[in-house]
Amino acid sequence: MLFVILALVPFFCNAQLSHIPLDDKNKPNEPTVSIHPGSGDIVAASNIDNFYTLKSNAIQKFKATSTLGIYGDPVLHYSDTNLFFAHLSKTPNKNYGDWFDRIVVQKVHSIHPWKETSYSVGYNLDKMQDKPWMSSDNHSPNYNGHVYVTWTEFDKYDSDDPNDFSRIRFSKYVPTSDSFSSAITISDSTGDCRDGDNTLEGVSTAVGPFGQIYAAWSGHNRIWFDKSLDGGHSWGKDQVMGRQLRGWDMEMPNIHRANGMPFIQCDIKRNIIYVCWAEEDDNSANIILKYSRDNGDSWSDPIEMSTEIGHQSHQYFPNMSLHKESGQIFIAYYDQQYSDKHLFYDISLSQINVSESSLPIIHTITKQSIPLPGKDVFYGDYLDIDIVDDQLAVIYSTYYDNRMAIELATSTIPLMDTKSDGTTPYSRALLVGKDSSSVIYINVKSPGKIKGKCKYGKELVKKKIKVKRNWTIEDINTDYLLFSIPKGKPYKLKYKIRDNNTRRKYTYFSKVHI
Repeated sequence: MLFVILALVPFFCNAQLSHIPLDDKNKPNEPTVSIHPGSGDIVAASNIDNFYTLKSNAIQKFKATSTLGIYGDPVLHYSDTNLFFAHLSKTPNKNYGDWFDRIVVQKVHSIHPWKETSYSVGYNLDKMQDKPWMSSDNHSPNYNGHVYVTWTEFDKYDSDDPNDFSRIRFSKYVPTSDSFSSAITISDSTGDCRDGDNTLEGVSTAVGPFGQIYAAWSGHNRIWFDKSLDGGHSWGKDQVMGRQLRGWDMEMPNIHRANGMPFIQCDIKRNIIYVCWAEEDDNSANIILKYSRDNGDSWSDPIEMSTEIGHQSHQYFPNMSLHKESGQIFIAYYDQQYSDKHLFYDISLSQINVSESSLPIIHTITKQSIPLPGKDVFYGDYLDIDIVDDQLAVIYSTYYDNRMAIELATSTIPLMDTKSDGTTPYSRALLVGKDSSSVIYINVKSPGKIKGKCKYGKELVKKKIKVKRNWTIEDINTDYLLFSIPKGKPYKLKYKIRDNNTRRKYTYFSKVHI
């Protein structure tokens, strides 16, 4: 199905949890965020070359540039106060497909005005270099200031030739030489090039208390782990530290593609390594966390970081950050459990301190459920999260009003009640059905009642549909059909909802020409 969205305009919540719309131009997706470790100012980016700064709640937007070109998969990372920006290349004088021949990492010297140095990382003839992530060492005496970038190399992207392979690659930035090292392969095995479950993908790294580098990635229905004890010069033998019985490439309802790729963090104060990912079974997909207290030699039993409320549910696109002072892990992810027909999703945030509890605390940080975009819309492959001191930022895509957008949620730690008076308990989605009819659903989060009408046809007066309904507490988290409009008919609708809990009234109207 192709989705077109009708929704209430987002608005700010209280100071404890703020929702900041960053961008709704040119279909931004795959957002990334990083917090300056000194000032607390926030920088963000999204596909393809969108860049944002947030300082004292003032947002500035502009286009990032690079001498090597920019083409998506952005990731931002502060190494101390040095900002690094990694992404795919758009190598000059090459055609689409051929220009993804390296990873580009930029050191951003100045944002306003834009001044940067672009580094070509991992160029290997005509092989494709894809999806970087970064980490850095800002504490060990031997490797302080080193920045680590990992990614997937394809012999030939999307090839079904059994002689074409994928592998995990690594390079490091050394500040004394102001350069990145020649790329090396750190995976002992290879995958195929189909960009699916048997491809080695989704590698991220974390740094241990003595400069150890830990890496985790997916492939062949497994979560792989490897480590380097000499600053990335050499690596050990890959070990399987987790299973993905149905792989990392997840077929989720009403979204173009989804994944359960792993992320890794290390608590250097307590010497604990964490890896999270999404695990799919026959009925649902859940977020899993495992940890190691012995440098990755052994691992805990899996901890389920997401919950379900009684029906088949799906959680995916996890990403993770660490609150260094308390040792709490925070995992943000897409969560479809509050939509019984899987037409909407929320962004959930699970937190846990494994030294104190084996059960996570789960917050819903979105103001209202977000309509899913459908199978025909490219929506990107991840969200992002960062924590510096007591400041938390989660950035994600939305699809309100038939428009892809980027939203940033910020808060302080410890988190208070993430629900506020600003929460909107009703969301709407307009689906284009199999017969090309327009089908309007509403997702209910609070008891209430609705009254409205829809006119459609020539001059919007030919036909009329009326709706009048009460919702009880038993109806919460369900998706209800409001109107079904025949193929190709222009329509006009208006309805009012009264929330029984808050006694607030919501009025919605729209005029749409198909």
